[in-house]
Amino acid sequence: MAKQSAKKFRKANPAVRKSLNWLWGRSGVFETLEVGRWRVYELFVTEEVLAQNKDFLAKQKANGVELEVMTSQKLTELAQTTDHQGIVARVSKYPYDTLENFEKTLVADHSALPVAAKPIAVLIDRVQDVFNFASLLRCCKHAGVGSVFVGEFCQCQVTTQVSRLSSGAVNHLSIVQSSDLLNTAKRLKELGLTLLAVDPASTQAIDHVGLNVPLGLLVGSDIHGLDANLMALCDQRVCIPSQNLPATNNPTANHQSTQMSPSVSAGIVLYEARRQQRIGV
Repeated sequence: MAKQSAKKFRKANPAVRKSLNWLWGRSGVFETLEVGRWRVYELFVTEEVLAQNKDFLAKQKANGVELEVMTSQKLTELAQTTDHQGIVARVSKYPYDTLENFEKTLVADHSALPVAAKPIAVLIDRVQDVFNFASLLRCCKHAGVGSVFVGEFCQCQVTTQVSRLSSGAVNHLSIVQSSDLLNTAKRLKELGLTLLAVDPASTQAIDHVGLNVPLGLLVGSDIHGLDANLMALCDQRVCIPSQNLPATNNPTANHQSTQMSPSVSAGIVLYEARRQQRIGV
């Protein structure tokens, strides 16, 4: 049955193939296999890749992953790209985590983080640009974020394209899909997280706010910003002051900030939070 299924997918027309969950590239596919969170159904490789990774690929086959050798041209036809580097995988839909699991791990041992590090969760509201979303996930992984929460609607979802653009960050983050971000944010607050959002209208600079606490960072989209109800729920609203404004005698003017992309503003906040936690301020 498995071989018949594989044959069906290989012979599917281009429109059908394009709709499947294809992941390609040696680094991305191997990392997905090693982490083991995202299920891989089939592997298609060139003779060269098989020879260079014979033991590793044999292990995957023994674990139930179907393996087939193809020419590079056939892989290009299968994945509809020439960037496959000799390996293409068919994977399941992304396995989102649950809020219940987040609650269980919130009080768990965070030994992978510095001793002073506090739990950080990021809630993403209606970020639809795949590049911004992937960049956000890369920032979260780099900052040791515990969980990422995304909406079910009007939100870019985790796909194989996001996996590639995020340099595999999706394999290392607990990403929870929520049908009600407002209730999820309220629950994070009940669990003791301080909710914070970047608001260009705020006059409270990010480096003047204490972030050495369990933190829930709420991030809105480029187009819509953060939902008003989510913004109202925040304990802190901060700005990221521009460094290139001419000095004036108006302290409010000197605090002006510009609208930045979600990934850039989130990266700055996450870095500042970890900096404060590292030095214990």
